[in-house]
Amino acid sequence: MGAGPAGLEAACTAAEVGCTTFLIEKKDVLGGLATEISKIPDKKRLYDFPKYLINRAEKLENLYIFKNTEASVDFIKNLRPNLIVNATGSSPLLPPIKGLHEVMAKENSKVFSILDMINNVENYPEDLTGKKVVIIGGGAVGLDVAEFFAPRNAECSIVEMAPIIGNGIDPVSKVGTFDLLNKHGVKQLTSTRLLEVKDNAFLVEHPDGRLEDLEFDYGFVCLGMRSNNPVLEALKEEYCNTNVEIVSIGDSVRARRIIEGVEEGRNIINTLTKHDYLDIYV
Repeated sequence: MGAGPAGLEAACTAAEVGCTTFLIEKKDVLGGLATEISKIPDKKRLYDFPKYLINRAEKLENLYIFKNTEASVDFIKNLRPNLIVNATGSSPLLPPIKGLHEVMAKENSKVFSILDMINNVENYPEDLTGKKVVIIGGGAVGLDVAEFFAPRNAECSIVEMAPIIGNGIDPVSKVGTFDLLNKHGVKQLTSTRLLEVKDNAFLVEHPDGRLEDLEFDYGFVCLGMRSNNPVLEALKEEYCNTNVEIVSIGDSVRARRIIEGVEEGRNIINTLTKHDYLDIYV
């Protein structure tokens, strides 16, 4: 279930050792979040890897791909699986901050998630001079937003609760990112906490306790990603007294780097070996 990089790797690996494999994806495209992020112009090369996995999958005659398909319990039962791989990925983390969910749900809201930005990426003007962009979260997701808007001359500010911005990002990427932030005068507000989301402003608390409304034309809440498992518990209940093992991989366990999810997808061969399925199919 799930055709992001982790799910694609698991499906290809299983099919390549002879297993009849079914790959279920609720969207009409494969590649998961990697495909989505590659829509950002400066991230377009990221699509090279899911494209490789997709080409690999499409060549396997014993790998059946279902797109635009919800992986319901009944649908999966009809496939009579011996092993279920849960690779349903992640979704934006939206904690219960005052006003956040109410404002984002409004029609014509000015507050967005990273996926909202990606889905609208072709509609932003090339020149955003005079527009204010405030980004809550200085991790990889928030920096992707800053790297998109800052070169378009928007007045950008990043709000990060931690003492530093870009924590966990590899050193090479960090150098390039901070060069861009400094070049375009992106304000970096560290040790600063989001208290409330308003229609046109984020109420934040600075390290000295001072409160400030940061007004924006575009506000982004980029507090990372969280695992998304819409059918996992129902499947566990359905197969709890059977020999069918359910294995979760990739961002469905916790959001992290693509390489780690792909490694777990490749390691599905260890599960197949444990159950002696390779003796059956090879």
